[in-house]
Amino acid sequence: IHSFSAVMQQSFRFAVFPKQYITFNPMQYIKLRYQTDEVDLFSDEDMDGNVQPISREDYERLLAYLQKKNPAAILPIQIAYYAGLRIGEACGLAWQDVNLEEQCLTIRRSIRYDGSKRKYIIGPTKRKKVRIVDFGDTLVEIFRNTRKEQLKNRMQYGELYHTNYYKEVKEKNRVYYEYYCLDRTEEVPADYKEISFVCLRPDGCLELPTTLGTVCRKVAKTLEGFEGFHFHQLRHTYTSNLLANGAAPKDVQEL
Repeated sequence: IHSFSAVMQQSFRFAVFPKQYITFNPMQYIKLRYQTDEVDLFSDEDMDGNVQPISREDYERLLAYLQKKNPAAILPIQIAYYAGLRIGEACGLAWQDVNLEEQCLTIRRSIRYDGSKRKYIIGPTKRKKVRIVDFGDTLVEIFRNTRKEQLKNRMQYGELYHTNYYKEVKEKNRVYYEYYCLDRTEEVPADYKEISFVCLRPDGCLELPTTLGTVCRKVAKTLEGFEGFHFHQLRHTYTSNLLANGAAPKDVQEL
């Protein structure tokens, strides 16, 4: 509904000016109503209580499916499965946040799409704090192979390989950061700062949260046994595995 509304707004605005087909925009009188979820503020139930963790067998089936349908989605899926990152955190992870020697990630940012600005915005994590997440040998190997593959892609694509940037924007009393992606043939504005993201597509562009969300919805519709699947299920699986292996609930909660 919101997408249709945006299209109608733009169409009528264009009809008013510059085309002058009509004298006013009728969409200015339309107000969208938002359906609010009813929440029990005093419930003891965990919102993830009905979310089932993904078995190892199903996880392997998921990777096999993505290898055929959307290989670029595999890396953030793996990171979420082995380190419990949220979708925006996985996409916002940069190589400077990955310590292969100490085998830990520094989670300091998240990326999301801002519909009002029509931009991807790099911001803080959900809880607005930096946290450290340890990871095992499997993810070490995944990161090393990814780094090699990205260097290979950079050579193959040449000047058509993309570099990722962020730009600081000051608006009233707040500061935020917009995301941009340019290939090597494009001039880089002076206020753009380069950032080396981990989860990239073959051409160097960032694998974005909205793209991942679309992939997850496709999985839920087409892959048997994954009905209702969403990205957050990977984080739930990670925390469930930690608890099953004896991790303290309080420590898991901090993640």
